[in-house]
Amino acid sequence: MATLLLLAGCLSPDAAPAPPTLDEFLHASWVDYAGEDLAGLGELTATFGATLDPAEFPLQGDYSDLTDEEFALVEVEWDADPADAAGFYLVDTLDCSAPELADALTQPDQRLVFPDNYTDYNREFIDDLDSFLAGESDIVRWDTTYSVDIPIAGAYTTFVHGGAYRISVDGEEGFATRTWAPNKANSDEEATKLDQDYQIEVYFPGDGGMIHTYGMWRQFQINPDTTQDSEIIRALILDGMKGYFDDTSTYCASLRTE
Repeated sequence: MATLLLLAGCLSPDAAPAPPTLDEFLHASWVDYAGEDLAGLGELTATFGATLDPAEFPLQGDYSDLTDEEFALVEVEWDADPADAAGFYLVDTLDCSAPELADALTQPDQRLVFPDNYTDYNREFIDDLDSFLAGESDIVRWDTTYSVDIPIAGAYTTFVHGGAYRISVDGEEGFATRTWAPNKANSDEEATKLDQDYQIEVYFPGDGGMIHTYGMWRQFQINPDTTQDSEIIRALILDGMKGYFDDTSTYCASLRTE
């Protein structure tokens, strides 16, 4: 983000830096989040958001690996190689207002948001949640241990660091979240492995709700021949990401009837 701003200062008044691509946006968001650059992340998001056409949603697919420099922005406690984690993205609109989305993102028991995903979920907040929800703080962080049971492949349990930022996107409220696993997941089946998991998500207002840009780098397999690089796992991960979008919209809608 700093490089983009520096280049902007060197341009003539009738010129502007080229808007970031989706791939660039996800990488830059990861870097800005790590640096707690809320203002830079908001500016980056506004520039990127202007390039999107919701009529083309959902956008989904693969994107480039986490670099060594980006990997070094988080502390992983084993000898992981970020090149072994494949990148996946999904962009679509959530049927949520900003306050509803804040509730969904910070819900202590995410099984209420994603009822079909977790067999166990325990989130412990590092920062004061009430201050974040009241707008008195723009940062809230948490640690989570959760378990997932995948049909045929078996169950796994993992621990992740997570958090959310409130950002300003063209004067409107948006959010960014990040999670990452410092260690490999523990699995019931020897062949099923979730070794690396890094996620960056950015949300900002759009027509019909909040636009959700979701990026993930994951090293995952259900057997040695069916890994994150296979079409089966690619489809499984992207389908799971789409399910998160649907569940979040459903949860937001449920808040309007309470």
